Amino acid sequence: MDFVEVDGSQGEGGGQILRSAVAFSAIRRVPVRVVKIRAGREVPGLKRQHLSALRVLAEVFGGELGGATEGSQEVTFAPGVPRRDTVSADMGTAASITLVLQAVVPAVALSGSRLRLQLVGGTDVPWSPTFDYFGEVAKVGYRALGLEFEANASRRGYYPRGGGIVTASIEPCGGVSALDLTSRATMKSVRVMSRCGSLPKAVAQRQADSAVETLRRAGIDAQSEVSTAESDSPGTSVLVAHVDGGVFLGSDAVGAKGKPAEEVGREAAERFLAAKQSGGCMDANLADMLLPLLSLAKRESRVKIPAMTSHLESGLRLARLFTGCRWTAVPSGDGVLATVTPVEG
Repeated sequence: MDFVEVDGSQGEGGGQILRSAVAFSAIRRVPVRVVKIRAGREVPGLKRQHLSALRVLAEVFGGELGGATEGSQEVTFAPGVPRRDTVSADMGTAASITLVLQAVVPAVALSGSRLRLQLVGGTDVPWSPTFDYFGEVAKVGYRALGLEFEANASRRGYYPRGGGIVTASIEPCGGVSALDLTSRATMKSVRVMSRCGSLPKAVAQRQADSAVETLRRAGIDAQSEVSTAESDSPGTSVLVAHVDGGVFLGSDAVGAKGKPAEEVGREAAERFLAAKQSGGCMDANLADMLLPLLSLAKRESRVKIPAMTSHLESGLRLARLFTGCRWTAVPSGDGVLATVTPVEG
């Protein structure tokens, strides 16, 4: 069996390379071998959240999965014929649910499959998109490409215990739509969503107030909503977002022990403002998710983004490996104009 070989240590050398490689493997129906997984990290190799994504995809596609154990630095995946339309996975910790969805949604949709998925783990945890970001920003971005899914969090999960519950349904997609997003973002108002679990509602309110104040000082009106719920571990998250008229901008932050709520809200708002001031039509995190998938479209895409991150560069190199696409990133004002040209384009 001939494998596409991927160096998992390239770029930042994180789990994104592994997840993206396996997703492209499923979409393109070609076997993949990923080596040197997270080689440069303090604790290299697979973590539980990486295993969860791999096992879900292996179940859905009836694939052959090799090396899928915690700590492994080499994995092989050979996709088969889709055979499951319902899958459940309990990650047992606060491993990120949204990072699993980030791999599973495009892999399932672009293979022409349908899936109902239940995941138990972390919904709002460090180093990954919060569930609100995924549902309010990423979901709309995926839809612009033609990918449709619904996701509902019936319980939030924070570090360290997790226990969040998300149910998602993913629909088949016939193909990826190209994007042309180059106009400077204009907006009169943005949304602020602030949540906390097993903490006083006043904590979420302070996060929201800080984000709103930061935005208004920059001349942007903001509407906030605040909520609280029970959770296995106490925690908080806040999202600042504007998704409308060809603009997909969002920035989130999660609370931590000893970190003031005001700092959490301000952090999300300042990152949002930086993305807006770049003239970008899509924030950097969403670009990491979507631009590599544009290699599967029928024509060239152009997207103004805040910056070319190492995550995005690694993702586009991976897309080229699987699809043969070309891509460029040219400074444009305070941001970058990224162009992705498929082989067909």
